[in-house]
Amino acid sequence: MTKKLKNLIVIVSLGVLIYLVFSANTLVAEDSENEAQEQFAGAMISVEALVVTVEPEALEEITGELDIKTLNSIPLEKVMQSIFEEEGVEIVSSVKLSMRNGSMAEMNTKDNEEENRKISEEEEMAEQENRERHVSFRATSHIINMNKIEISFDFKQIVSESTLRSISETDEQGKMSKTFEVSSEVVLRPGQLRIVGATKKDVAIFLIMGVDI
Repeated sequence: MTKKLKNLIVIVSLGVLIYLVFSANTLVAEDSENEAQEQFAGAMISVEALVVTVEPEALEEITGELDIKTLNSIPLEKVMQSIFEEEGVEIVSSVKLSMRNGSMAEMNTKDNEEENRKISEEEEMAEQENRERHVSFRATSHIINMNKIEISFDFKQIVSESTLRSISETDEQGKMSKTFEVSSEVVLRPGQLRIVGATKKDVAIFLIMGVDI
């Protein structure tokens, strides 16, 4: 047998071996997924989404000496801890969906907040702030196994703020609208929160998501 023929046989044998290993792993994965679908057929899944805003000063406190290249790389525990410890950190939205495994659910919410305050008694200055928040959330779930749930989602939040300032007999009005939108597909572990989207303009905004069965 020539050397070239031996090399050819070795190469072909390796190719067959790699194919068999790949096929076996694929079959095991498919069997595992099929078992999960049978085990969790009809199971109810809850998906929770939180929107957290962080002012620039608070963001500096959170990142500290960390080597942060993107907002998504900030450790989740740092953001969650700051909600209780730092000024300028706020949960502005919290919504939850319930759905059966392999199905889709969606919701739309709308709420208003209004605040009135006196700026100056002497000059009869007063200010009224109104915040309107609209959230739309849609998600599809797919249980991979006990520890992994795949979620495809579309999340959108629109916050409109208006300020009416009265100075004696004169009124000044200002309006502003901010949109935060994330669409993605992620794999989450039940009972564990994760940052699934973030952006920064004048403030940093994080979308944090968790699932449970």
